[in-house]
Amino acid sequence: MLPDPGVEVRRTVVSGDHYFGLTPMDGGLRLAGTVELAGLDAPPNNARADNLVRAARRLLPDLNDREATRWMGFRPSMPDSLPVIDRSPAHENVFFAFGHGHLGLTTAALTGRLVAQMVDGRPTSIDVFPYRAGRFALRMQRRCRSPR
Repeated sequence: MLPDPGVEVRRTVVSGDHYFGLTPMDGGLRLAGTVELAGLDAPPNNARADNLVRAARRLLPDLNDREATRWMGFRPSMPDSLPVIDRSPAHENVFFAFGHGHLGLTTAALTGRLVAQMVDGRPTSIDVFPYRAGRFALRMQRRCRSPR
């Protein structure tokens, strides 16, 4: 995050050459776009943030990064790269729609339609079986029972 970038960026810009985005925000200019697959307790790889600043300077040579701060956000990603779209097995009035990885906004309309159909008790427009919440349960049970 660059609180005083020294350049004006009026809307989000995505660099296809460098695979990252620059987003103007109330607190400055946010650089984002890398993915780090690690455990929840793993420390962030700050070299990734440093690479974003270097790439941004290639696009905006006058960029001020003196007060840059690093941030990291978690995105739910599923082991099979498919989201969970399902009714909760524990609560009839709770529905799941998560784990879209980096495609949440891209798939939001379809996911919303599917959840609305499920809430209304209508047939879904596509088969949601592959997205069921319990699809990992059998594997987890086998792991828990396997000898160590």
